[in-house]
Amino acid sequence: MGWLVGFSGPSIPSHLVIKQDGALFEINEECLHAQAGGIPETCCRGELESGAQFLISGIGISGGRILQTKDWITLLSQSRVDFDAMNGHFIVMRWNSDGVEIFTDSAGVRTLYGRECYGGLFFSSRLDWLAKLTGPLDIDLVKFGSQWILPNSINTSSVIKQVHRFGPSTVAVVNQGKLHNTSKPWSCPITHEDTTGVKFERTLREAMNLRGAFPWSLGLSGGLDSRVLCSIGENISAHNWGPSDHPDVQISSKLSDAHQIDRHYIQSDIPEVDQCIHLLRQRVGLTQVITPASASIERSGYGQLHAMGLGVIDGGFGEIARRQLFNQIVFRRLMCMDSLNVSLKFPTTAKAMIFNPEVHQAMILNAVEELNSVWRSLPQSMTVSDKADLLSIRSRLPNFFGFEQNYLDHVCISYMPYAQPSVLRALFQVPLRLRWNGRLLRRMIQKHAPNLSKYPLVKGTMMYPFRLGTVSSYAYTLLKKRFIPCYWDPRPQAYIGHMKEYILDTLRSDSVRHYEPYDQVKLRQIADRFAVGDMQYTAQLDWWLTFDLWRRVLSVNTLDSEVR
Repeated sequence: MGWLVGFSGPSIPSHLVIKQDGALFEINEECLHAQAGGIPETCCRGELESGAQFLISGIGISGGRILQTKDWITLLSQSRVDFDAMNGHFIVMRWNSDGVEIFTDSAGVRTLYGRECYGGLFFSSRLDWLAKLTGPLDIDLVKFGSQWILPNSINTSSVIKQVHRFGPSTVAVVNQGKLHNTSKPWSCPITHEDTTGVKFERTLREAMNLRGAFPWSLGLSGGLDSRVLCSIGENISAHNWGPSDHPDVQISSKLSDAHQIDRHYIQSDIPEVDQCIHLLRQRVGLTQVITPASASIERSGYGQLHAMGLGVIDGGFGEIARRQLFNQIVFRRLMCMDSLNVSLKFPTTAKAMIFNPEVHQAMILNAVEELNSVWRSLPQSMTVSDKADLLSIRSRLPNFFGFEQNYLDHVCISYMPYAQPSVLRALFQVPLRLRWNGRLLRRMIQKHAPNLSKYPLVKGTMMYPFRLGTVSSYAYTLLKKRFIPCYWDPRPQAYIGHMKEYILDTLRSDSVRHYEPYDQVKLRQIADRFAVGDMQYTAQLDWWLTFDLWRRVLSVNTLDSEVR
């Protein structure tokens, strides 16, 4: 539950009160009025010998363990702290009578939002709370386009008008209510000198096996990434959730049995509609529309793991070690690239076709422009392959997995071994021939737990033999889909059907009918078909519901009057 919210300026406006339930720490000083809260492992406060004080939201990792308050005191007492050398995901706030300093981790996995108004800076780790403090927030739909059109946003700037997003390696200073901030994208030397991958393996193992006062549970799926972590993990258990007949659940069960580790199977039944709305509202306030609405149900399982006294190891961003983005570029031909330019080869679709044609086209154009701009900013001395991996770290890590981490820090203590800066730096020392096709990851499994290679891998809902590489598995799953009925996940349709009355009421509300960016003809068509039981628009409604609640959460003045 690591969260942070507050105001820095000469004097807080008298009509605004910073008060959130569940705060662990409250600061009311001349230059800073703030609250921080959550579980103690993701939120701490301390005082330095100099008289300066600090707050931490998230976790810092050094020396193979999570930093405690005394460690932060030692670290922050230094005149200059090299946060880029640290593992973990965190927001650091340090202040004295002269002003406030804000720092973020080097990969931008944790982020903070700020809005300058009322003679100072309001800040929050949650956009919905920032809206409550400063008034309705206006989404820049054109900038939001890359997130809606592509798998995730390309750069780390804010998609909310007049709101700062403190991205990777932020150093922000607030003095007398005036903000001065800088940030820089993640980078590291590239040598390819780890010709056997041994150094990478050692670094990943160190990141995986943190010392701590509580046991760790690994999110074990049927894929390659979590299987590698399972093979090198020490004193861990495993967990998963979903329908019992889902391929991921079936394979993870076999893997945990074969590796002789305990497995926690979390039931994720659909709750009452009011609770569904509450869970979704919490999630969109923290994650900014990165998953469809139905995903909010299974994400609630993390809270159950925390209640069991477990920390969570997440295999997220393991894709970087098997070069997924580059594979998509090459085999799906999403982009044409040369040393200066990247462009979409064909018109791309979106998560849901709910915006009018003018808005949709503007989103596409901006997505291409952002992609082009970020690609050109990458070092020209790098190979196209390394550029693709660096692009993934700079865009997908903060703009998808980072938002997910923001949510997880509210419900449990968790971390992603693959996303640690030390692991990312080690990865760029591994030759491309080992990173290609997940070759290095497969070797690690064969070396440390060969019994785990006996079971098929799962991609989506499709199983394929462990021995198949990127190209052959892609061909295999395509053929299998064509000739063999694949598993159908009933959860999204069950969720949308469960929410039918709420969805139809919202679709017909004034808030939706008067929202100009929407394609009103398309939404009426969807509503009419859905009303008579036609479920062909399930995916469209799943994504639309996430976006619509998010925009209403940010438009504070209208939220309370909306249909429930």
